[in-house]
Amino acid sequence: MPELSYFILISLNIILFIFLILRNKAGLFISQWVIFLVWFFVFPSYLQYVNNVFPWSNYPLHKEISFVNYITCLFSVFLFVGYSLSYKYVSTNNLDETFILKVDLKTNIVAFILMIPAVLFISMVGISSFFMGRSVISDLVYSDGFLPMLYALSKFCAFGVLVVYLSFWVNRVKSSDKSFGGAAYCIFLMCIIINLIINSPLSSPRFHFLSMAVAIAVIFNKMKSRLSLVILFVASPIFLFVLFPLVKHLGEKSNNYNTYDLSDYVVKGLDFDSFQQLVNIVRFVSDTGYSWGVNFIAGISFFIPRSLWGSKPTNLGMLAAEHQGYFYTNLSAPLVGELYYAGDMVFVIFGALIIGIITGRADSFLRESKVSYYYFIGLWLSSFSFIIFRGSFGSIAPPIMLGLCSSLLLLFINRLSKKS
Repeated sequence: MPELSYFILISLNIILFIFLILRNKAGLFISQWVIFLVWFFVFPSYLQYVNNVFPWSNYPLHKEISFVNYITCLFSVFLFVGYSLSYKYVSTNNLDETFILKVDLKTNIVAFILMIPAVLFISMVGISSFFMGRSVISDLVYSDGFLPMLYALSKFCAFGVLVVYLSFWVNRVKSSDKSFGGAAYCIFLMCIIINLIINSPLSSPRFHFLSMAVAIAVIFNKMKSRLSLVILFVASPIFLFVLFPLVKHLGEKSNNYNTYDLSDYVVKGLDFDSFQQLVNIVRFVSDTGYSWGVNFIAGISFFIPRSLWGSKPTNLGMLAAEHQGYFYTNLSAPLVGELYYAGDMVFVIFGALIIGIITGRADSFLRESKVSYYYFIGLWLSSFSFIIFRGSFGSIAPPIMLGLCSSLLLLFINRLSKKS
C-alpha cells in the first residue's frame, strides 16, 4: 500500500533526525539527506502518485512505489546508524578560533597553476558567455568533445582553490595578519574573480551553485548550530520550489521570465524525477542484473578514457532511461539506486552503513573548523551531498573528486613548505 510506505518512510526519517538534533549529533550531511528525502524525493513523488502524473512515461505501479520506499527506508536506517556511531560532538566553545596558517610562495604558485584551466576556458568561450544563460554555455561546451572535460576541470579546480584560500583567510591570525601576504591577496582576489565568472549562477547548474554556496557558508561557520540546520530544513522548500525555477528561467537564453504554476512544476517538472528514476532503476536491474560495484569503480576511474577501457560502463541514469525508451536519457540516478544496482539489498545496507560512518566522522571534523585534510574532505562531501544523493554517481563523482583533490593538493603543498 503506497500511502503506508510513504508514511513509514517520512516519519522514520524525521524522528531519527529530531533524535540526532536533540542529542546534538546532527551535522550538515545527515541534514541534507533529510532535506533531500522529504522535500525533493517524498513530497513531489507523493503529489505525483496522488495526481497519477509523473515526469516521464511508463508510470510506476503501486507495488513498485511501495518497494522503492522500502529500499529507501532501509538505506535511511543504516545511514543513520552508521552516522550516529561515528559522529563525535565537539563543543565549539572549547575550540581555539585562531590557527597558525601561512600562505607561502609555493602555495601561491600551485594555486595559480590550478587556475590555468579556468583562465584558458574563459578565454576560449569569452566572459560574456557566462552571463548570457545556461543554455549558451551548454551549446558552446557540448559542440566540442574536449570542452566538457576542460569545463569541469576549470569550474571545480578553481573552486577547490577558493575554498582553501577562503578557509585560510577566515581562520587567519587577525591581530597580525602576517599569514596573508601581498602575493596571497593577489592570488585570492584573482581566484574570487575567476569563480564569479566561471561559477556564475546564470551559467552553472543550479545544484552545483547551491552546493558551492553551502560550502562557503560552512567556511564562514554558519552551519554549526542545531538552529542553523533546522532553519536550513525549514527554508529548503523556498529554495527548491521558488528560487530554483526562478534561476532556471533566468538561465534560459530566450529570456522568457513568465510565471509558472507551482503544482505543475512539482508534479510534472523534470527536476523532481528522482523517485521515478529509482523505479526505472529497479526495473532495469530486474531485466539486466546487477553490476556488482562496477558502476562505482567507473565513477572514480573517470580519468581512464574509453579508448583504453572499451567496456567502461555508462552512467546508471542513462542506462535506466534508455531501458524505458526515453528520448532524453541524461537523467539522474539516486544514490540508493546506485547501491541497489551494485548488489541488491546487501549493498544498500552495507553501503549506507559505510557512508554513514564516513560522513559522520567527516561532519565531526567539519564542526571543529580546524583546517586539515579531514576538514576539506568533510567540506566537499557534506556541501555537495545533495547532488550526491541525486546522482548519477558517474556524472557527479568526477567533478567533486577534481575539486577535492585540488584542495587537498594545495593544503599538502602548504604543509610541505612548512616542514621544509
